[in-house]
Amino acid sequence: VVTAAGPDFSPPPYLADVEWHILPAPHTTTFRNEYDALGNRRQTIGPIARPIQAEDIPTAYRQAPIVHLCPLDQEVPASITSIFEQSLLIATPQGWMRQWDKQGVVSRCDWLQAGEVLPQITAAVISIEDIEGDWTIAEQWAALAQVLIVTQGAEGCTIFEQGERLTVPPRPASPVDPTGAGDVFATAFAIRLSETGNLWQSARFANVTASMAIERFGAVGAPYRAEVETYLRENPV
Repeated sequence: VVTAAGPDFSPPPYLADVEWHILPAPHTTTFRNEYDALGNRRQTIGPIARPIQAEDIPTAYRQAPIVHLCPLDQEVPASITSIFEQSLLIATPQGWMRQWDKQGVVSRCDWLQAGEVLPQITAAVISIEDIEGDWTIAEQWAALAQVLIVTQGAEGCTIFEQGERLTVPPRPASPVDPTGAGDVFATAFAIRLSETGNLWQSARFANVTASMAIERFGAVGAPYRAEVETYLRENPV
Protein backbone atom coordinates (compact mmCIF):
# COMPACT_ATOMS: atom_id res chain seq x y z
CA VAL A 1 0.00 0.00 0.00
CA VAL A 2 1.31 3.44 -0.96
CA THR A 3 -0.39 6.31 0.81
CA ALA A 4 0.25 9.68 2.42
CA ALA A 5 -0.65 10.23 6.05
CA GLY A 6 0.06 12.33 9.07
CA PRO A 7 1.87 11.28 12.26
CA ASP A 8 -1.47 10.31 13.81
CA PHE A 9 -1.90 7.39 11.40
CA SER A 10 -0.75 3.82 11.97
CA PRO A 11 -1.85 0.78 9.96
CA PRO A 12 -4.71 -1.13 11.59
CA PRO A 13 -3.81 -4.42 13.30
CA TYR A 14 -5.87 -6.50 10.87
CA LEU A 15 -3.58 -5.29 8.05
CA ALA A 16 -0.39 -6.05 9.91
CA ASP A 17 0.78 -8.45 7.20
CA VAL A 18 0.50 -5.78 4.47
CA GLU A 19 3.61 -3.92 3.31
CA TRP A 20 3.08 -0.19 3.76
CA HIS A 21 4.92 2.73 2.15
CA ILE A 22 3.61 5.80 3.99
CA LEU A 23 4.62 9.23 2.71
CA PRO A 24 4.88 11.72 5.59
CA ALA A 25 2.24 14.45 5.50
CA PRO A 26 1.06 17.10 7.96
CA HIS A 27 -2.40 15.53 8.07
CA THR A 28 -4.24 12.29 7.32
CA THR A 29 -7.03 12.57 4.76
CA THR A 30 -10.29 12.00 6.60
CA PHE A 31 -13.79 11.41 5.24
CA ARG A 32 -17.07 11.33 7.10
CA ASN A 33 -19.90 9.35 5.49
CA GLU A 34 -23.47 9.77 6.70
CA TYR A 35 -26.30 7.69 5.23
CA ASP A 36 -30.02 8.39 5.33
CA ALA A 37 -32.75 5.78 5.60
CA LEU A 38 -32.72 5.28 1.82
CA GLY A 39 -28.98 4.68 1.71
CA ASN A 40 -28.12 8.08 0.20
CA ARG A 41 -24.74 9.34 1.35
CA ARG A 42 -23.60 12.77 2.50
CA GLN A 43 -19.81 12.91 2.49
CA THR A 44 -17.48 15.51 3.96
CA ILE A 45 -13.68 15.71 3.79
CA GLY A 46 -11.00 17.27 5.96
CA PRO A 47 -8.20 17.46 6.78
CA ILE A 48 -6.31 16.42 3.63
CA ALA A 49 -2.87 14.83 3.19
CA ARG A 50 -0.28 15.62 0.50
CA PRO A 51 -0.39 14.54 -3.18
CA ILE A 52 1.22 11.28 -4.35
CA GLN A 53 3.49 11.62 -7.39
CA ALA A 54 5.06 9.01 -9.67
CA GLU A 55 8.45 9.51 -8.03
CA ASP A 56 6.91 8.53 -4.68
CA ILE A 57 6.27 4.97 -5.89
CA PRO A 58 9.12 2.58 -4.94
CA THR A 59 10.85 0.97 -7.91
CA ALA A 60 9.96 -2.54 -6.76
CA TYR A 61 6.26 -1.65 -6.60
CA ARG A 62 6.28 -0.64 -10.27
CA GLN A 63 6.73 -4.30 -11.20
CA ALA A 64 3.77 -5.55 -9.15
CA PRO A 65 1.62 -8.05 -11.09
CA ILE A 66 -1.59 -6.29 -9.98
CA VAL A 67 -1.95 -2.58 -9.22
CA HIS A 68 -5.10 -0.86 -7.95
CA LEU A 69 -5.20 2.91 -8.34
CA CYS A 70 -7.76 4.31 -5.92
CA PRO A 71 -7.36 8.08 -5.54
CA LEU A 72 -9.33 9.72 -2.75
CA ASP A 73 -9.22 13.44 -3.45
CA GLN A 74 -7.49 14.33 -6.73
CA GLU A 75 -4.13 13.54 -5.07
CA VAL A 76 -2.89 11.10 -7.75
CA PRO A 77 -1.94 12.46 -11.22
CA ALA A 78 -3.32 10.70 -14.29
CA SER A 79 0.22 10.33 -15.63
CA ILE A 80 1.04 7.82 -12.89
CA THR A 81 -0.41 5.06 -15.08
CA SER A 82 2.70 5.19 -17.27
CA ILE A 83 5.01 3.72 -14.62
CA PHE A 84 3.13 0.41 -14.36
CA GLU A 85 3.97 -0.96 -17.80
CA GLN A 86 3.78 -4.68 -16.96
CA SER A 87 0.98 -4.65 -14.39
CA LEU A 88 -2.66 -5.63 -14.55
CA LEU A 89 -3.82 -2.11 -13.76
CA ILE A 90 -7.24 -1.45 -12.22
CA ALA A 91 -8.60 1.96 -11.27
CA THR A 92 -11.53 3.06 -9.15
CA PRO A 93 -11.60 6.71 -10.25
CA GLN A 94 -14.02 8.15 -7.67
CA GLY A 95 -11.25 10.33 -6.23
CA TRP A 96 -10.79 11.96 -9.64
CA MET A 97 -14.50 12.81 -9.65
CA ARG A 98 -14.66 14.56 -6.27
CA GLN A 99 -14.77 18.24 -5.46
CA TRP A 100 -15.66 19.94 -2.19
CA ASP A 101 -16.73 23.31 -0.89
CA LYS A 102 -15.30 25.41 1.94
CA GLN A 103 -17.22 23.34 4.48
CA GLY A 104 -15.72 20.14 3.07
CA VAL A 105 -19.01 18.87 1.63
CA VAL A 106 -18.08 16.56 -1.23
CA SER A 107 -19.87 16.59 -4.57
CA ARG A 108 -19.33 15.07 -7.98
CA CYS A 109 -17.31 16.80 -10.68
CA ASP A 110 -16.43 15.88 -14.25
CA TRP A 111 -13.59 13.38 -14.64
CA LEU A 112 -11.29 15.57 -16.71
CA GLN A 113 -8.51 12.97 -16.88
CA ALA A 114 -10.68 10.16 -18.28
CA GLY A 115 -9.22 10.45 -21.77
CA GLU A 116 -5.70 10.15 -20.38
CA VAL A 117 -6.32 7.35 -17.88
CA LEU A 118 -8.78 4.95 -19.51
CA PRO A 119 -6.72 3.90 -22.57
CA GLN A 120 -3.74 3.11 -20.31
CA ILE A 121 -5.34 0.76 -17.78
CA THR A 122 -6.66 -2.79 -17.87
CA ALA A 123 -10.05 -1.88 -16.43
CA ALA A 124 -11.90 0.88 -14.62
CA VAL A 125 -14.61 0.23 -12.04
CA ILE A 126 -17.23 2.88 -11.36
CA SER A 127 -20.64 2.79 -9.70
CA ILE A 128 -23.91 3.89 -11.23
CA GLU A 129 -24.03 6.54 -8.47
CA ASP A 130 -20.70 7.96 -9.69
CA ILE A 131 -22.36 8.90 -12.97
CA GLU A 132 -25.69 9.77 -11.35
CA GLY A 133 -27.46 7.11 -13.38
CA ASP A 134 -26.40 8.60 -16.72
CA TRP A 135 -25.50 5.67 -18.98
CA THR A 136 -24.37 8.01 -21.75
CA ILE A 137 -21.35 8.90 -19.60
CA ALA A 138 -20.55 5.21 -19.16
CA GLU A 139 -20.82 4.67 -22.90
CA GLN A 140 -18.50 7.60 -23.62
CA TRP A 141 -15.91 6.30 -21.18
CA ALA A 142 -16.31 2.74 -22.44
CA ALA A 143 -15.32 3.95 -25.91
CA LEU A 144 -11.99 5.08 -24.44
CA ALA A 145 -11.37 2.08 -22.19
CA GLN A 146 -10.18 -1.47 -22.67
CA VAL A 147 -12.76 -2.51 -20.07
CA LEU A 148 -15.23 -0.44 -18.06
CA ILE A 149 -17.39 -1.95 -15.33
CA VAL A 150 -20.39 -0.17 -13.82
CA THR A 151 -21.48 -1.61 -10.48
CA GLN A 152 -25.20 -1.34 -9.79
CA GLY A 153 -25.67 -2.51 -6.21
CA ALA A 154 -28.58 -4.90 -5.94
CA GLU A 155 -28.73 -5.16 -9.74
CA GLY A 156 -25.23 -6.59 -10.15
CA CYS A 157 -22.93 -4.96 -12.68
CA THR A 158 -22.46 -4.24 -16.37
CA ILE A 159 -19.24 -4.87 -18.30
CA PHE A 160 -18.33 -2.79 -21.36
CA GLU A 161 -15.63 -4.23 -23.62
CA GLN A 162 -14.91 -3.42 -27.26
CA GLY A 163 -18.46 -2.36 -28.00
CA GLU A 164 -19.99 -5.33 -26.18
CA ARG A 165 -22.15 -4.98 -23.07
CA LEU A 166 -22.50 -7.85 -20.59
CA THR A 167 -24.79 -7.99 -17.57
CA VAL A 168 -23.56 -9.90 -14.52
CA PRO A 169 -26.19 -10.90 -11.94
CA PRO A 170 -25.93 -10.01 -8.25
CA ARG A 171 -25.96 -12.04 -5.08
CA PRO A 172 -28.94 -10.86 -2.97
CA ALA A 173 -27.69 -9.04 0.10
CA SER A 174 -28.92 -7.25 3.22
CA PRO A 175 -26.53 -4.27 3.51
CA VAL A 176 -25.50 -2.89 6.88
CA ASP A 177 -22.33 -0.98 5.85
CA PRO A 178 -21.93 -0.14 2.14
CA THR A 179 -18.76 1.91 2.59
CA GLY A 180 -15.89 0.47 0.54
CA ALA A 181 -18.00 -1.87 -1.57
CA GLY A 182 -16.46 -0.53 -4.77
CA ASP A 183 -12.93 -1.11 -3.54
CA VAL A 184 -13.78 -4.65 -2.45
CA PHE A 185 -15.34 -5.30 -5.87
CA ALA A 186 -12.35 -3.91 -7.76
CA THR A 187 -9.83 -5.86 -5.70
CA ALA A 188 -11.71 -9.15 -6.04
CA PHE A 189 -12.20 -8.54 -9.76
CA ALA A 190 -8.50 -7.85 -10.33
CA ILE A 191 -7.38 -10.95 -8.44
CA ARG A 192 -9.78 -13.23 -10.28
CA LEU A 193 -9.03 -11.65 -13.66
CA SER A 194 -5.32 -12.25 -13.14
CA GLU A 195 -6.11 -15.92 -12.49
CA THR A 196 -8.63 -16.57 -15.25
CA GLY A 197 -8.52 -13.81 -17.86
CA ASN A 198 -12.32 -14.16 -17.95
CA LEU A 199 -14.19 -10.88 -17.48
CA TRP A 200 -17.64 -12.32 -16.75
CA GLN A 201 -16.36 -14.89 -14.27
CA SER A 202 -14.21 -12.29 -12.54
CA ALA A 203 -17.09 -9.81 -12.27
CA ARG A 204 -19.38 -12.49 -10.88
CA PHE A 205 -16.72 -13.36 -8.28
CA ALA A 206 -16.41 -9.66 -7.41
CA ASN A 207 -20.19 -9.19 -7.17
CA VAL A 208 -20.44 -11.97 -4.62
CA THR A 209 -17.41 -10.77 -2.65
CA ALA A 210 -18.70 -7.19 -2.38
CA SER A 211 -22.23 -8.32 -1.49
CA MET A 212 -20.88 -10.31 1.45
CA ALA A 213 -18.67 -7.42 2.60
CA ILE A 214 -21.56 -4.96 2.87
CA GLU A 215 -23.45 -7.34 5.16
CA ARG A 216 -20.77 -6.78 7.83
CA PHE A 217 -19.29 -3.72 9.48
CA GLY A 218 -15.95 -2.16 8.61
CA ALA A 219 -12.97 -3.26 6.58
CA VAL A 220 -12.75 -6.52 8.52
CA GLY A 221 -16.07 -7.49 6.97
CA ALA A 222 -14.50 -8.63 3.71
CA PRO A 223 -15.27 -12.35 3.34
CA TYR A 224 -12.80 -15.19 3.21
CA ARG A 225 -12.27 -16.57 -0.26
CA ALA A 226 -13.70 -19.93 0.75
CA GLU A 227 -17.04 -18.25 1.55
CA VAL A 228 -17.21 -16.74 -1.93
CA GLU A 229 -16.23 -19.95 -3.68
CA THR A 230 -18.78 -21.95 -1.69
CA TYR A 231 -21.56 -19.57 -2.71
CA LEU A 232 -20.52 -19.67 -6.37
CA ARG A 233 -20.38 -23.46 -6.33
CA GLU A 234 -23.81 -23.75 -4.71
CA ASN A 235 -25.41 -21.04 -6.88
CA PRO A 236 -24.25 -21.54 -10.47
CA VAL A 237 -25.48 -19.12 -13.13
